Amino acid sequence: MRVCFDATVLCGALRKPAGHNFRLLEIAADGVLINGFTTEVVGMEFVRNALAGLGGVQYDIEVIEEFLDAFDPLFHPDNIALSPIGRSLTRETWLHNRPIGEVVYHLTGRTREDLLADLPEQLRVVVGEFDAYDVHLVAAAVASGADVICSSNRRHLPEGKLAGELRVVGPGRLGAELGIA
Repeated sequence: MRVCFDATVLCGALRKPAGHNFRLLEIAADGVLINGFTTEVVGMEFVRNALAGLGGVQYDIEVIEEFLDAFDPLFHPDNIALSPIGRSLTRETWLHNRPIGEVVYHLTGRTREDLLADLPEQLRVVVGEFDAYDVHLVAAAVASGADVICSSNRRHLPEGKLAGELRVVGPGRLGAELGIA
């Protein structure tokens, strides 16, 4: 299973080394059950959030680097996907309230048929319901052939089908699917 991890999973793993997030990253670093990766934008977001503070704790760069080194295979440059778009949406306002597959298609030029499959059932990019800043994550996941985006962000990136067969799954649910939770 190819899994794209977002910053919420990395932040959660740093905060709770005994939790689901940490265990999933361990398994992904082993490369047996999960073929895991993240993006350069997610990595920068994680470092920024950890330095600013998570749960009232500010982490210094040495602790963050030690954390990243512990999962070296996962954070090796070969496993860092480059997002085909940045962390901001296009000025194309006509893309508002469209299925995520359609938005990613128009922003990236991807022509995979499954990206546009089942448009009525896909999440829509609606302000307040989907974090528009996470479109970069979806685009990178699609471009990298991910099956799952693993995220703890239920408010802006709810569990469910995104584009084609790509789906969003929380760490607890993914752990249960893999038999580790």
